Amino acid sequence: MIAKMGDVAEDMVRRVSSVITDKDVDAAIELGRDDDEMDQLRRGSFTQLLGDDWRHGVESAVDIALLGRYYERIADHAVSVANRVIFVVTGQYPVAQEA
Repeated sequence: MIAKMGDVAEDMVRRVSSVITDKDVDAAIELGRDDDEMDQLRRGSFTQLLGDDWRHGVESAVDIALLGRYYERIADHAVSVANRVIFVVTGQYPVAQEA
């Protein structure tokens, strides 16, 4: 799951770089929608960490929880930058999506 989170974060950073370069509003909006995948992965990691079958100890659980949080923050920052690009191009902030 952590490897998948890393892949998603890397993809989002690559895509936000393109959004900045191209000032692509449609890609910026799509990036905001795709942040949901990272949120689902993080929730899934907590399910594993808090499950009865977790046998790797507290220190490992804390490390995994923190790593997941860092990946989620990377995705959040990518969305924030994409939203700023939308504002620069259109003069309007994107409408917040319901969680």
